[in-house]
Amino acid sequence: MQPSSSNQSDSYQIRVKETLDHNFTEWLGEVTLIPQANGETLLICSFADQPALRGFLDQLWNLNITVITVERFENGN
Repeated sequence: MQPSSSNQSDSYQIRVKETLDHNFTEWLGEVTLIPQANGETLLICSFADQPALRGFLDQLWNLNITVITVERFENGN
């Protein structure tokens, strides 16, 4: 595995089991919340590196939010 040499951040789609409303953005920072029909919530956010992502996932854990999936997608220019 090679470290990324780019200064760009990667975006992530994080699916959680709970229905989160926009009040959670105060706790979670810059994140887009997309409610799903099945009661889950899709979070779209960007992180500079893996430790930043890990810190965010730790925040979710501390808030007792169940993470279902984490998917990375590269930002296009």
